[in-house]
Amino acid sequence: MLKAAEILMYPYFVFLLIFFGAPTLLLAWRLRREIVQYRRTARWLLVFVFTVGWFWDWLSCRTGVWRYDTAPTLGLWVAGLPVEELVGFYLLGTAFMFLVVLAALRRRRHV
Repeated sequence: MLKAAEILMYPYFVFLLIFFGAPTLLLAWRLRREIVQYRRTARWLLVFVFTVGWFWDWLSCRTGVWRYDTAPTLGLWVAGLPVEELVGFYLLGTAFMFLVVLAALRRRRHV
C-alpha cells in the first residue's frame, strides 16, 4: 500500500486525481439522479473508450509514435499502458466528459 508521501512522488497520478478525479466526483454527486437514467449509455461509452482508445494508445506506443516516461508514473503497467492512463484518462476522463454533457442537457431542461 502506498503512503501519502509516496503518492506525492508521482506527479502524473496526483495531477490526474486533482484535475480529473475531484471534478468527476463532484459532478457525479450533483448529477446522481440523471446518471441512473443514462447508465446504459455510460457503460457503452466506457466500453468504446476502453477498446478503441486502448488499441489506439497501444498501437501508438508500439510503433514509436509516443511513449510514456516511467519516472513520473507509479510503474504499474496494464496491457502495455501505465495504470494512470487507464484510470485517469479512460475511466475518469470519460466519466467527466459524460457528466459534463449530462450537466449541459440538464441545464437546457432536456433531462
